[in-house]
Amino acid sequence: MTIVVQRSFTIERGGIPEFERLSRESVWPYFEARGCKILGLFTNVYGGPSDELILLTAYESLAHWEATRAGVPPPAGSSPELLKMAAQATEALRQRAKLTRVSTARVLRMATDWVVVPVRNG
Repeated sequence: MTIVVQRSFTIERGGIPEFERLSRESVWPYFEARGCKILGLFTNVYGGPSDELILLTAYESLAHWEATRAGVPPPAGSSPELLKMAAQATEALRQRAKLTRVSTARVLRMATDWVVVPVRNG
């Protein structure tokens, strides 16, 4: 069952460009190599604080999401390239954490079974 995780980040003033760069260059490539699908990183235009970011990421299942959490190593037998990506993502996540004041997550289940999200457990 595909799930989408909505993660909210309240970022230090002026930190959004660096947060986005770290995500795009180091975090998301690793997550997508693991089968996740980044659906988007959003800022508020109306109805919320301007220092808040919303990230939507799709996973094959709750177990897939749990297997890709920070601190969980890549699967045994992973390629050297994936291991390098994991190390880069871990460092970028540390740097993002320095920019983040508050972060919360919500796990959402698809209510529309006709929407196909290209994810795989990896």
